[in-house]
Amino acid sequence: MTTPAWLAVAAIALAYAGFTALSLAMDRHHADVYGRGKEPSPRARQWLRAGGAAGLALSLLACVERQGWNMGPILWCGAMTLGALLLSGLLLPYAPRWAVRLAMVSAPIGLISLALAR
Repeated sequence: MTTPAWLAVAAIALAYAGFTALSLAMDRHHADVYGRGKEPSPRARQWLRAGGAAGLALSLLACVERQGWNMGPILWCGAMTLGALLLSGLLLPYAPRWAVRLAMVSAPIGLISLALAR
């Protein structure tokens, strides 16, 4: 793949992983995945929020590196839309455990793709 293709993969994968981490910081989605009555600890909630924010920030970095500051944020909106659609529209309502498994795979894939593009 060419460098822009690696950056597109990185942007979408990191956006998906970021949104998954942010959703797991919420009581309802955490309970959907791990069972009712189980809430994330305050420390785990902070880590999930920080990881989600980092994933979205790295996704923005990949988009800006690919298209520059003129079109990068617009590409980032598209990457976030694809990540959120995959999570909230397809996986989280129907297969919440698979959504988390995919996020555990997509985060390293996004980081590796970002590294390969440099």
